[in-house]
Amino acid sequence: MATASENYKLVTDYYGSFGEGGPEGLARMLSFFAEGKANYTAGNSEFAGTQNSPAESEKVLHRILELNEGNLQIVGTPTILLAGDAMVAVLLKEKHKRAGHPELIVPRLCVYEIADGKLTRSFIWQLESEAYDAYYPRP
Repeated sequence: MATASENYKLVTDYYGSFGEGGPEGLARMLSFFAEGKANYTAGNSEFAGTQNSPAESEKVLHRILELNEGNLQIVGTPTILLAGDAMVAVLLKEKHKRAGHPELIVPRLCVYEIADGKLTRSFIWQLESEAYDAYYPRP
């Protein structure tokens, strides 16, 4: 089992890998996922719900990048609220910029379960869920 410090560094490296974003940053981030990693995103947006594998999560992330013409960014440095031997909680802000829509900066709370140096499960909440849901309505 990893230490809290090791998991803190893992998540810091995970967000650092995103860099300037785009498909390259996304590919680097996906390398941190364990085989079989599940994700839950709260809300009623097109992206809400559960993805049961890294491949399903990758499809969602590619769709977000497509809608934003590759412009999805993390604003500032994510704040790690808690790092433990099996979980890390992070507060961050994402900047979304879709053609024909005003820019949206949305705070998100992300909780990651970690095992063997990989992210095994994640839970994501938008702290301004109504704005995010309206920005990405279900088709």
